[in-house]
Amino acid sequence: MGGSRYALRLIFRPGLPVTLEPMARKRTQQQSSWWEPIDVPPGQHLRCTIGTLALDIGHDHDEWTLASRSIEEDLAGKEPEFKLHKGPAEEVAERFVYAADSNRLQLSALLADRSVVIRPRQPLFLLSGQAVTLYLSTPIWLQVLVGDPPVLLKELPVLRLSDTWFGPNTREGELCYAGRTHARHQLDDLPERPHRAITPLTIHNKAASPLSLEKVSLPVPMLALYGDASGKLWTQAVTLTREGQTDLATVKIDSKLPHAGTELTRLAAPRQEQGRSGVTRAFSLLFGS
Repeated sequence: MGGSRYALRLIFRPGLPVTLEPMARKRTQQQSSWWEPIDVPPGQHLRCTIGTLALDIGHDHDEWTLASRSIEEDLAGKEPEFKLHKGPAEEVAERFVYAADSNRLQLSALLADRSVVIRPRQPLFLLSGQAVTLYLSTPIWLQVLVGDPPVLLKELPVLRLSDTWFGPNTREGELCYAGRTHARHQLDDLPERPHRAITPLTIHNKAASPLSLEKVSLPVPMLALYGDASGKLWTQAVTLTREGQTDLATVKIDSKLPHAGTELTRLAAPRQEQGRSGVTRAFSLLFGS
């Protein structure tokens, strides 16, 4: 069909004449799963965009080159874009010497290396004895890998979040990333963003007083990352419980795969392992109060 987006499908209905109608080509799983390895022969370069990050990765004899630029999140595309070009990369910010016969390149997704402090855009309160499940999304990081076996060129965030200190004082707490959310209750309300991973977060308030969800620390390094056939990214479900009469809260991470409605592939293990029984932390280190 000479590169056309359409093929012809033969339609036969008993008693009616045979007709021809266009049929859109189905996207294959390999096309959608942008994290699959690809070949970049010497003398060519790959230009790709994943959400808010654009990369130009070149392959020459005995070296790879890399350049990156950021895109405003409001202008980011809903689907990753990959295109292979002949000739050296148009932009070169870094060069990596790697003498090997392999042309293999892989962009491997993983989650952030710190917890992400989520702040709802509007005040949100969870009343006593109530529970809520929020669908939160956090930006991923990328590892640029070449060769077989793969060798790491660089690890970089797809969206660079600002730093924030989370804790009751300057001596107790941890350095985190700061994020914003609409705190959506319905999964279908989340926009399509290939550079973000979805985490179902359930919060239980067992205390007698309302729980202000002004900010919540999401333990991203404890989560595994998964991808589905459409290119959407998921993490395990997380449950945060505010206990009744104590200044403690528990963190539990579901050992099961997230309920994504489709088959999932594990892309990255947690950066930090948690105990089998979960994690108990000071209330202020999870909800910032």
